[in-house]
Amino acid sequence: MTDRAASTPADALRLLVDGNARFAADKRRTGRIDPERRSELQGSQAPFATVLGCSDSRVPFEHVFDAGIGDVFAIRNAGQIVDDVVLGSIEFAVVALGTPLVVVLRHTKCGAVAAARSGEPVPAPHLQVLVDAITPSVERVRATDPDVAQESVGAAHLESSLKTILDRSGAVSDAIADGRLAVVGATYDLTTGEVTIDTVVGQA
Repeated sequence: MTDRAASTPADALRLLVDGNARFAADKRRTGRIDPERRSELQGSQAPFATVLGCSDSRVPFEHVFDAGIGDVFAIRNAGQIVDDVVLGSIEFAVVALGTPLVVVLRHTKCGAVAAARSGEPVPAPHLQVLVDAITPSVERVRATDPDVAQESVGAAHLESSLKTILDRSGAVSDAIADGRLAVVGATYDLTTGEVTIDTVVGQA
């Protein structure tokens, strides 16, 4: 059983929104992290939400959503890039764990987005892979915005990430169609600590 159980996508989203409101207002009550909770979770897990987001140290999911151990299935990489490994991780959460909500969380002032926006080469080949994954979003923004505002690029990349998940994962699409899952795109503001819900796909 989860610390804060949610049986529907709407329940799960409400838990995250309420938790973030507490975090942003510095009124956290923090989900359980005690030894008894660890013991409860030794044999199984049932997180109420899956969150895909950036590895940025300033965006710790459990803190941002005032959650505890076992509440959030976290998937992180620099720039919240969606690849086969990430899709497999999301499908594990949806199919094996029955998570009713997937959140793709971008954040303001993202370094990976800034690197892609600059167009400058980066000093490491694997880092370049991350930058290249965001570059198509830069080009989409450039077509309508000559200044290529960084947050516009971040928002376009968020949309692209959502589209990739929905287009490439039949397991996710089926769960949405059945009403068992919603997929949400959201933005975390580094300054205010607030999460804004940008897009909701499914019943939430």
